[in-house]
Order: sequence, then C-alpha cells, then structure tokens
Amino acid sequence: MIYKVITTFLVLSTVFVSTNAEYLNAADVAGNFSVSQLSCIRTNGYSAIFTQIYAGFDGVDKTGSQNVINAHSAGLGTEVYINPYPRGLPSSVQFDEAYHLLNSSNIHVRTIWLKVTGRKEWHYTPQDNIDFIFRMMYRAAQYGVNLGIYTNWYDWVRITGNTKAFQHYNVPLWYWDAYGFGSSAESSPNFSDFRPFGSWNSASAKEYGFNDYLCSATLSKIVYSQSASFMKFKGDKNMTQPVAGSAIF
Repeated sequence: MIYKVITTFLVLSTVFVSTNAEYLNAADVAGNFSVSQLSCIRTNGYSAIFTQIYAGFDGVDKTGSQNVINAHSAGLGTEVYINPYPRGLPSSVQFDEAYHLLNSSNIHVRTIWLKVTGRKEWHYTPQDNIDFIFRMMYRAAQYGVNLGIYTNWYDWVRITGNTKAFQHYNVPLWYWDAYGFGSSAESSPNFSDFRPFGSWNSASAKEYGFNDYLCSATLSKIVYSQSASFMKFKGDKNMTQPVAGSAIF
C-alpha cells in the first residue's frame, strides 16, 4: 500500500528534464549566508542555491530556512536538502522536523532532496537503507512534497546495492562528481560524465566542485537544467513567498 501511494503522487510530480535544457549555475551552501553574500553570488552568475535544512545527528539546521528567505530576497531560486541520520530517528520523523522548520518560517515547500552519501552513516544492509528512503518518500507524498535524491553511482551501489526499486516513481536525481576539493579538482560543469545507475538514465542537477571560495564564503558548485515547465511555473506564480524547490521543476 505504501508503494502504491508513493507511485500515485510521484507520477503526478515528475521532473521533466530536456536533453536540450540550458545549464544554469547554483551554489551548495551550509551555514549562515547574508542577503548581501547571496546577492554577490547572483552577480557572479548563479541562479540558485541548494541549502541544508537537516544536519544528521544534530537535527534541523535553522540556518537553512533563513538562507531560503535571504535567497528569495536576493532573487535566487532555492532547493533544500536533508543530510539524514539513518541510524537515529525514523525517516518520517526526520522529514517531519525538516518540513516543519520550513513551514513555520512561511516557506512554501515543493521539493526536498535527500542526501544518500557517506556509507558509514547508513545501515549495514541495503534493504534497511531502501526502506529508510521509501518511508521518507511516503511521508513526503503525504505532505504533497516531491522527494529528490542526491547521490552518485558509487554511493548508491554501496548504500542500496544499486537498487532499481524506485524505477516507477520518477525520482529526480542530483548527482556529484568531483576529484577532490577546490577549483583544481572540479569535473566538467555539465552532465557529460553521467553514467546510468539504479533506475536513473538522466539527471536534474550535478555537483561538480567542492569547497570553493566566493563572496567571502565557502560553497560548492552545481549545474542544473531548467525545463520549460519551470519557466511556465514562474510565469504562473508571482513568487512573493519564499519557495523550497523553486529552481528545478
């Protein structure tokens, strides 16, 4: 029953990614970012930020909700992500806490991303990890929120056994590929290195550089594709309220 409910919701909330979509730049940020810093980031050619709202064992990250508000003021799109603690509270509770952090800050929630990285933080058996992800996906569907996944082929194999259990749910993918930290270790700022894994044959976003320095802050670099569907979404909404999930549609 839980999988049927998820299927019904996610088929309606598919992220469409065109192979001809334009690449846009985004920054992965954690910690406090002021409006002036985010305005500086925008001036440097960035269209959006991805910001942490849940920090594993430490729980909700209140700087994330403020970053969404500040990014909205700076004219940037926003995506938010959960760094989970799979061996702690149930995934549904972790999602509840992250969702209510945003909702209590008057942020409309469209999409939340779940980071599936760092093998040592997860359960030892792939099925336990798959169940953790499914339960969070189910909770997201109950709120009418789309759940995306941040991972790469290596993490996905180690954590889930390269499961294809989500192949019918149209889960958007944000993957990472970098050779280390800093600008000298960046991979290409496009999807040319993408390799199919799990149930994904394409991606919505890619993190290609870690820990660069810009606008008096440390951030990581992302490229994402912007679909015509999101352009219509922007045209149909006046976007007066901050939105978690306003970069990728």
